[in-house]
Amino acid sequence: MSDPFEGRPFPRAVLIGAALLIGFVILSAAMVQITGVGGTQTPLPPVVESRELVFVDDGTGTTTVRIAGEDAKLAELESGIDGFVLGVMRGMVRERKAYDVPLDAPYVISLRGGGILLFEDPQTGRQIDLRAFGPTNTADFARLLRAEPQSQ
Repeated sequence: MSDPFEGRPFPRAVLIGAALLIGFVILSAAMVQITGVGGTQTPLPPVVESRELVFVDDGTGTTTVRIAGEDAKLAELESGIDGFVLGVMRGMVRERKAYDVPLDAPYVISLRGGGILLFEDPQTGRQIDLRAFGPTNTADFARLLRAEPQSQ
């Protein structure tokens, strides 16, 4: 079988049109991002339940979770078992180092209307909607929200 388009160049006008369209889309997205004009932002539902948490890494692979301002231990996270929570924490610590903010300041975990579970860093303004990681990983954080403090 022979190629019916053999020897015929691709139409130049189509290539120029495609390049202009792509350039327009990139420029439009950048303008919305920079100016906010034309963009929409859905407000978060109100907080139903929240807790400020402090994470203390002991350097041996165990991280202790405490409620901010309290001495009682909430949970102990172990490397290899609680990998998702510790992975999120590593990302948050990396961001705090980049912003040069205190590493020992509390984080906030909050349950909002509609079942939205957020993990927030008030120091950097970063918010993670934990529902994006599936029900198993969301449950790992939800237990930190509802866990009872353990006496020492």
